[in-house]
Amino acid sequence: MLEFPIAELITPEEQVAVARAVAIMASRDEQVSDSERHFVEELMGQMMLLPEERDLVRREFTNPSDLVEVAHSVTHREARIFLYYQAVRAAFADSRLVEGEREALVELAEAFRFSGEHAVAFIKWVADSIELRERGQQLLVEM
Repeated sequence: MLEFPIAELITPEEQVAVARAVAIMASRDEQVSDSERHFVEELMGQMMLLPEERDLVRREFTNPSDLVEVAHSVTHREARIFLYYQAVRAAFADSRLVEGEREALVELAEAFRFSGEHAVAFIKWVADSIELRERGQQLLVEM
């Protein structure tokens, strides 16, 4: 998994936009699972969002804004990569990638002018990383 020094790379405004976009991403399959909600909560904690910012993010679960519109407020390249990475992880938070989530990831990649080929490879890399981590955890349990 990737490590990002968030405070050094992403402005506070972009951090809120990232969290909002990830929450919107989680809502794309018409239901927000507990694991998706937990993922977004952990992300907000990692970015140390203020209580009122967290409330704004949580509203995206029930009344999602336009993903691309929110994402366009993230302007720095590093912040966009961080957002895309977190969006992919959020899509897999419930261990499955449904069509609405896949479409949203394509929209996001296009909005950021990421190469379609690279976006698909990146999604596969994240999925493979998650699978490897889960297999490693299972091996530890079985040892």
